[in-house]
Amino acid sequence: MPLRALRSKGSPLLYRMPGSALVLMVCAVALLLTLGLSASFALRDRSAALQHAQDTAGNASLLVAEHAARLVETSDLILKQAVQLAGPADAPLPGDRAGWERYAALVRGTPYLVSIWLFDAEGNAVLTTRRFPTPAMNVADRDYFVAQRTGGSEAGGHLFITALDNSRYSQEPLILLARPLAAAPGQFRGVALVAVSPRYVRDIYKSFDFDYARSITLRRADGTVLLRETQGPDATDSAAAEAAGEPEITALRRVDSVPLTAEVAIPVSSVMERWQGQLWTYISYALAALAAVSVIGGMALQRARRERQAENALQHAYDTLEERVHQRTAELEQTNAQLETAVTDKEVLLKEVQHRVKNNLQVICSLLRLQAARIDEPARRAFDESLRRIQCMSLMQELLYRSDQPARIDFADYLRQLCDGLVRSTNPTGARLTVNAPQPWSLDVDQATPLALIASELVSNALLHAFPLGHPGTITVTLLPEGEEGMTMVVRDDGTGLPPDPSAVQHRATDKRQSGLGLVLVRALSQQAGAQVTIERQPDGGPGTRFIVSVPTLSKAQTKAA
Repeated sequence: MPLRALRSKGSPLLYRMPGSALVLMVCAVALLLTLGLSASFALRDRSAALQHAQDTAGNASLLVAEHAARLVETSDLILKQAVQLAGPADAPLPGDRAGWERYAALVRGTPYLVSIWLFDAEGNAVLTTRRFPTPAMNVADRDYFVAQRTGGSEAGGHLFITALDNSRYSQEPLILLARPLAAAPGQFRGVALVAVSPRYVRDIYKSFDFDYARSITLRRADGTVLLRETQGPDATDSAAAEAAGEPEITALRRVDSVPLTAEVAIPVSSVMERWQGQLWTYISYALAALAAVSVIGGMALQRARRERQAENALQHAYDTLEERVHQRTAELEQTNAQLETAVTDKEVLLKEVQHRVKNNLQVICSLLRLQAARIDEPARRAFDESLRRIQCMSLMQELLYRSDQPARIDFADYLRQLCDGLVRSTNPTGARLTVNAPQPWSLDVDQATPLALIASELVSNALLHAFPLGHPGTITVTLLPEGEEGMTMVVRDDGTGLPPDPSAVQHRATDKRQSGLGLVLVRALSQQAGAQVTIERQPDGGPGTRFIVSVPTLSKAQTKAA
């Protein structure tokens, strides 16, 4: 149907729009409404962004405080073990190799511990797990040693926590936890100290998933910074931000059981930067609305003309496409007809070749019969064997000529016709021949030909030599599946059987004295077909013989018929 036929109804509403004043009024109202909604949504998102940052900082400070409490708790536990290993008040401080081994074992089991130190009452290092023997070092002027020796408010047998900006041994900042060694009342024996690597703690803090720049700080009660981890270009600690006039969203959380405070600070500029990234969405919507309002007047005037032009172009494209479809369809139909003709000619030619091959083989058989009538035994027996083999191949060509598949043959049907011809032409004792092939087997002609010759050799041999005494017997040919892709052909008779003598087997299996080909022909044909021949006979030379031809894998193109 032409596209113009679809326009049988009334004109669209835009064709009946009022004048320019009404258009401008509607555009102005739409513009103001769009700008108002965009501003309202932007302010609402700003408040939501600030609240989200506040909640994030609060949750993060809770995690930092909980982690710091567990870190101090486990480190203090090891510190208490170090104090206990230092012995009672009257015992000398352990500085030998055995003592060093005991303290080193404590450090090996804790990945975040850097070292353990023991200092005597004068501040001299007695033992350190960093190396053995202990290097000469005095810490009498350090804050942790002075606090424990003077027994200030943060000492007197209590835990003292401080920070070391740069250790001479580890070349990195450290968090230090110190306790006094056991001593008599009123005396000072020394200090035990454990050093914790802040790198382990920073790795934990870096794993926190923040949407903003942030600063995480761990402080003592007096404001001393033990650890600070920042992320993002805008991240600073709260004191520096306050000095610089940079507003921040800060969350503080006291660490349980120790005089420490966890602080998480998020710069407002980072929150605003993220919010401004979302603000462009509303600006884009507002600009899009402004552009839409700006072109609405022109659309009212130009809509009809553009619609008519588009309709004409679409109609032309439709007509062109329809013409090309008809043309292409005709070309494909012509090509298909040519291909079908070529396939038909090829099949006819192949059938003709097969028919001529079959006729030529029949002519050869007739010539051999005429020649055989003029010669005596045993040369005539050899002519008869050759004639039988040629007839076997002639039957193959005849079935190929009749088959719907020129290169394939139903081997079960072929075997029935082959055995029927052999029992009528080569059966001096009147033996009964039975073929058991309950299902069809479609084989490629390249593999079916040697299998057919093997079957002809074995069946004719049984008809001629299995019953030498002249009494009738039974010969059975069976086709069975082998595995998922193979086939087994069994030729069995209940005749005299095969003796254990190999030369006798050769004579019985193939009549070597008469034909001259023997078991070698069967073996060669089995190799050509990819098969294996097995002879089963009675161990004492009793009656009955079985020839088993196993084809483990048929060619790739072959399939067992359903």
